[in-house]
Amino acid sequence: MRRKLFLASVLTALLPFSANADVTLHLNNNVELLAYNGQIHSSPVFGAEEPIVLEDGTQQLAFRYVKRFEEGKDVSFVQTDVIIVKFDAADTDVFFKFPEHKNKRDVRQFNENPEFSILNSEKSPIAFEQNKLLKSGFQISRDYLSEMQHFNQTDAPASLQLTDVAVVEKPTERPATPNRTKVVVSDDALNEAEYQLHYWYEKADEETKARFKAFVNKR
Repeated sequence: MRRKLFLASVLTALLPFSANADVTLHLNNNVELLAYNGQIHSSPVFGAEEPIVLEDGTQQLAFRYVKRFEEGKDVSFVQTDVIIVKFDAADTDVFFKFPEHKNKRDVRQFNENPEFSILNSEKSPIAFEQNKLLKSGFQISRDYLSEMQHFNQTDAPASLQLTDVAVVEKPTERPATPNRTKVVVSDDALNEAEYQLHYWYEKADEETKARFKAFVNKR
């Protein structure tokens, strides 16, 4: 009798954990996650990207596909436009699967018509919708949260198709000293610098990594 009561209490204790199971998103080195489910995401400067836990239900991600190419001593990166995907998932791990790209031309062709898979824990494909989040003109920096709020009021396949949502706009910044020369760095240039930083940090030995972290922390 005591054994039955013990087993019953164990099963009862386990039920809430099963009911509250979440979705775990795994990111590989080719995915630069920018935002998910209405939240901005910043990748760590040092080290690998940790899995991200999401609530069960409809998921919406904004990311770039980034591919590294090594040519002799030179290292370069090619990135796609920002891609938005929307899919439903519950109590599972989620993975991206991309085709193999042997050169920059392959990546540029992929950018024209991105075809890839999103897989669950059983490595079975998850159905999803996708669109691009495009912004015309010279891009110094982008407000992805505001852009996605606008996007989610459209009828695009990957949109959440929300209505009457207050869109938060960043205030326009006015320079305090308009006569001073200002160096403008584009968003693409900042991305390239960050990709290079990640690459060389991962190539370094542990002693060099420690010195580099100490240098950055002093800045």
